[in-house]
Amino acid sequence: MSEKTQVRLKQLAVHRVGNKAKDEGVIVAKELVNLQDEQLTDLLLNYFLTPFKQEEFFRFTHTSDLALNEMFAYATLIFNEPAKFYEYSVHILNHLYEQSDHPKVKSGELYVVHFSGSVMEAEIVDAIGIFKSENKDTFLTFQDSNDDLNVNYHFGVNLKSVDKGCMIYNTEAEDGYRVKLIDANSTDAVFWKDDFLGVAEIKDTNFNTKTYLNLCKDFSEEIFAKSESKKEQVDFISRSVDYFSKNDTFDLEDFTSSVIEEPESAERFKNYSQNFAEERDIEGFHNFAINKNTVRSMKRKFRNFIKLDTQIEIKFSGYNPEQSEQYVERGFDEERGMHFYKVFFYNES
Repeated sequence: MSEKTQVRLKQLAVHRVGNKAKDEGVIVAKELVNLQDEQLTDLLLNYFLTPFKQEEFFRFTHTSDLALNEMFAYATLIFNEPAKFYEYSVHILNHLYEQSDHPKVKSGELYVVHFSGSVMEAEIVDAIGIFKSENKDTFLTFQDSNDDLNVNYHFGVNLKSVDKGCMIYNTEAEDGYRVKLIDANSTDAVFWKDDFLGVAEIKDTNFNTKTYLNLCKDFSEEIFAKSESKKEQVDFISRSVDYFSKNDTFDLEDFTSSVIEEPESAERFKNYSQNFAEERDIEGFHNFAINKNTVRSMKRKFRNFIKLDTQIEIKFSGYNPEQSEQYVERGFDEERGMHFYKVFFYNES
């Protein structure tokens, strides 16, 4: 049985929350949603759980005392007193409304969900889901009537995507629980993650792997931005991703000797990495276990192509350093006054 099929909906409250800056108020549901309809519960389970595919885990935090984080407190109350779920769902609604004072925050439906059967590191735990649907789609509906077909439409929530959501797992409570996060509109406002939930990403193997690969990306863009050859940037990224793909642990000395040939650039990268870690208060950043799932998901974010001003693109398949280092040469044609790339191959396909 898969993890998703073990999860069950225990309780569900749906309220409506507006934008406080616009004085839109809230609408409190009179009772919990009836979960007797199996088709409805299956649709809701899929809607709530499908988006959480990422590796990142967060935890509740507070500058002075974790117990003062309101969402941490409400989650604890629900886990300890599930019979008062409806009452606490209203508190969560009001807390969200108080934080919804940014002009770009949209009104929408708030779903507070109590799940059973979630799996966390081989342990079966309860979970609390907080979701918000902000965007509406138009749907066509059809009805047979007297050998005829009537067409109508209605507005509703598209079950293929969640606008905002979090899953709070009942584990590691003393450390702020384990939380997963979804925010499709994070560029609009940070109120969901910071103001409403008050969570911070856990600095685990996923965090270190993701952050260091992003560091490599930023370093390549900064160092090679002024270089005439984008091939150098592609080579560096390819060697970096190749290192993370082939090794189980990251070691700064080993990485720089494997990826960067030029001593001055290697030293510059070490200083860049050290300053990055110090500015963000990241410990153990020079030696850590590599999360392979994170490497696979991060690959698509990196540049593995060279775009030319002649409307031609040279795209490399995957991140194999040999592709650009052995089979692609860059030169300059004096007669035309143009740069060129020479590509070697055995067969076309």
